[in-house]
Amino acid sequence: MIVYNVGRGWFPMKNDADAHRRQLGLKPAALATIRIDTREELAAFLNALMGLKGDAPEVEVPAGAVLEPQPQGVEPEVIERNYIEVPDFVPMFLAQQRAKQAGKEIRWVSEEEWKASLASSATSPGS
Repeated sequence: MIVYNVGRGWFPMKNDADAHRRQLGLKPAALATIRIDTREELAAFLNALMGLKGDAPEVEVPAGAVLEPQPQGVEPEVIERNYIEVPDFVPMFLAQQRAKQAGKEIRWVSEEEWKASLASSATSPGS
C-alpha cells in the first residue's frame, strides 16, 4: 500500500497530494511517500504516529503492539521535517516569514519548551 502525506493531510493519489502541496506553497520535499508492505509495518507506522516508542518508560506500550521494524523508507523525522518550531513569544508575521522560507508549517511551542529544546540541543553530542 502506498499513501502520500503533505503537512497533516494524507492522500491515496499522488496527484491530489501534489496539488495540495502546491496550494499550500510548499516545496516538493514536503511531499512524503509512505509504502507499507506488511501488517507489521502498518502497525509500527501507526504506533509511531501515536508517539509509542519502545524506549519511552513513561508511556505504557500495549501488549502485542508492534514498534519495530519501522516501515521501509520512513523514519520518525519524516513527520517532524514538515514543521518549524516557533516559540509563542515570536510575532506571527516573523514566524510565517520563516516558515515560508523553509517551506514548512509552524508548530507553536511555549517559552519553557523552547528553552528546554535549546538546552537539550546544546548538551547533545554532535551539536
